[in-house]
Amino acid sequence: MITKNRGMLLGILLTIIFLTTSVMPAPIHASEEPAQPQNKPLSREQLAYVLGVQAYIYGYPLVVMQATKAGSLQLAAPINQFYYTENLATPDFRGVVSPNTDTLYFAAWLNLSKAPVTLHVPSDPTNRYYTVQMLDLYTNTLQNVSVRSTQQQKNDYVIVGPTWKGSLPATASTIKAPTNTVWLIGRVGVNGPDDLADAIRLEKQFTLESPSEAAPQKPQVSLSPTLYQDILQSPLAFFTVMTEAMKKNPPPQADSVLLNQFAPIGIVPGKGLDLKKWDAPTIAGLKRAMKDAPSIIADSGPLFGETINGWARDLSIGTYGDRFLQRAYIAYSLLGANVPSEEIYARTFVDESNAQLNGANRYVLHFDAKQLPKVDAFWSVTLYGDDFFLVPNSIGRYSLGSLTKGLRYNDDGSLDFYIQQTPPKGNESNWLPAPKGTFNLMLRMFEPKPDMLEGRYQIPPVRKLDSE
Repeated sequence: MITKNRGMLLGILLTIIFLTTSVMPAPIHASEEPAQPQNKPLSREQLAYVLGVQAYIYGYPLVVMQATKAGSLQLAAPINQFYYTENLATPDFRGVVSPNTDTLYFAAWLNLSKAPVTLHVPSDPTNRYYTVQMLDLYTNTLQNVSVRSTQQQKNDYVIVGPTWKGSLPATASTIKAPTNTVWLIGRVGVNGPDDLADAIRLEKQFTLESPSEAAPQKPQVSLSPTLYQDILQSPLAFFTVMTEAMKKNPPPQADSVLLNQFAPIGIVPGKGLDLKKWDAPTIAGLKRAMKDAPSIIADSGPLFGETINGWARDLSIGTYGDRFLQRAYIAYSLLGANVPSEEIYARTFVDESNAQLNGANRYVLHFDAKQLPKVDAFWSVTLYGDDFFLVPNSIGRYSLGSLTKGLRYNDDGSLDFYIQQTPPKGNESNWLPAPKGTFNLMLRMFEPKPDMLEGRYQIPPVRKLDSE
């Protein structure tokens, strides 16, 4: 899969170079007529295809964010207001892909175009884990207000947009966002069901204040979440959403090197979509691009970070710069991923023999005593289906980790997780139920220690057990 994907990407890049590089023409004598281009419609179609794939990869996170925002504003909370969850994630949760089951989520979408928004953070004498992650519309994490940065003290943070000008209190902690749209994702650690009420109590003390919208109403949004799949498959819908988002949230100036190449297919930064450029060959090329680009994104994961013992880990996610394909892949598989200094993610789809994980088999994940993840907060292993959402099971257990009550360690301090469809006799406390079909696992490490950030830690492989 890696070879196939790299070959496809290389072909696209070479085509771009060929189509966008000026070549000195041969001299034309006065008696000669310039040669007429052959297959001109086919060339335009191919150009639209190549640029369309690149534009799709660039714009995919924007479209996913806009769809997520639309659903949140319609179903959860108005602009500049928090929506609080009061239960840990279950298979019914579809707010973001790859949700964790160790924290409560609370979230808000900010509009900073009119005025700043103030985040009120409470004091927390219990030293419970929390963070409020702030993402711009391009899915870059611009700030974490966490228990480490606040030292459990209450504080106010004024979040301002990129062009806002005005005075603020001298004592205010100011955070300047690069886009007027900002997504806040709050996480509060929960130490088991008995701890849920206390976690909810702390969660709801995080509040927002917006002077420009003292009594916000749920807005009319043009992008319905029910149309999300249609948007990802329709060139007109996809690129309209993408360019409108870019008009309201201009991209970094450095991105213009790429974005200026999209003019032949009607994508003009700051202006939107120029449909006059969409002749029949261009439309045909963009339709081909819309067919191929999603699989390029979905299959690109192995290109990033490193894979050891089957576990793929990338210590560069959370902020992306010009790594547009990586940014698109994370939006596809782990939307809202935090920076490694706050949370490290590692995912595996395979066992130690590189065979796809499948509930038809039984597995064990064994941590030596000195191999347990080194964190200041907590860690967990969560099981997901092929769609990156939680899978129903008979006991409602979707993860195991350092917060799991009743977890049994071996006499030497090592730890075994049993991943299978049926309960392991005598080891039910360490059972992570598996579905009938294929699945994947994610290891999360919150507040990782320096050893983890430097990449020296190796996660043990998932070992297939012999058939009973």
